[in-house]
Amino acid sequence: MPRALSTVAAALSLAVSLGAGAGPAEARLTVCNRTKETVRIALGQERAAGAWQSRGWWTAEPGACVRLIEEPLRLLEYYLLAEPIPPGAGWGGDFAFCVAASDFTIDGDQDCEKRGHRMAGFFAIATDGATAVTHNLTD
Repeated sequence: MPRALSTVAAALSLAVSLGAGAGPAEARLTVCNRTKETVRIALGQERAAGAWQSRGWWTAEPGACVRLIEEPLRLLEYYLLAEPIPPGAGWGGDFAFCVAASDFTIDGDQDCEKRGHRMAGFFAIATDGATAVTHNLTD
C-alpha cells in the first residue's frame, strides 16, 4: 500500500454506490460530481504487485459524471483525490500518491518532490469485488 500521510482533512461527505451485478458493458469506475463546484479528479491504483501509479486530471462539472476506468474493475481498492476549481477544500485521504499541476501519469508513490511532483493524500474506494463502482462527490 502507499505510504499513509500523517494528517488528512476530508472536508466533504462522501457516498459510494457499488454495482455488484454489473455486466461487461457497465464495467467501470465512475465519479459523479454532486456539488455546485467544478472539480478535477485524480486516480491512484496498484498496476502490479507493489507498483503504484497515479493519473489525472479528469474534470467534472457540477452534476456531471466522468469515467476513470473503462474496463471491468479487478482490484478491491482504488484511490481518489478530488480538488475544486478554483482551489479550495477538497476530498482527500491518507494514502499518498504523486500528482502534477497538469495532466499526468506517474509511476511510483515515493520521492514525489525529488521527481518534480507534489505528494497528495488520496482516499480509498472499496469495490467489494464489484466490476462497476460509481462514487458520488457531495457537499
